[in-house]
Amino acid sequence: MSKMCLFSEVSGVVLDHGQPVAGATLERSWFWHWKDQKGGDSTQTDAQGAFRFPSVFGGSLLGSFLPHEPFVEQKILIQHGGKTYRAWVFEKGSYRENDELNGKPIRLVCRLEKDPVRKDNVFGICEWN
Repeated sequence: MSKMCLFSEVSGVVLDHGQPVAGATLERSWFWHWKDQKGGDSTQTDAQGAFRFPSVFGGSLLGSFLPHEPFVEQKILIQHGGKTYRAWVFEKGSYRENDELNGKPIRLVCRLEKDPVRKDNVFGICEWN
């Protein structure tokens, strides 16, 4: 059975008008269509507004040798001050780690004051280098 990356490691910081947001809740979710499997986890920002999620891997004996289109819906929401912010919405089409941003690690700067936009097939309020 091969190891399939469903959501690469994510780290970053949450800011509001340039100031770190402590205690914001980030909720990460994914839906792996091949196995009709949903999952999720959450974390909170520290005093500097920083957060981190580890990589998520799945495994499938059939998926490791049967041809299919990898398709994993990914989402990160930020809950703060009674509001919900769409930080990251992406459809992953491979099982390679760090493939979301073409091999680069996912290092985000999420600005609560921004409106969500689409950039490089990612929708949300977060930016990356």
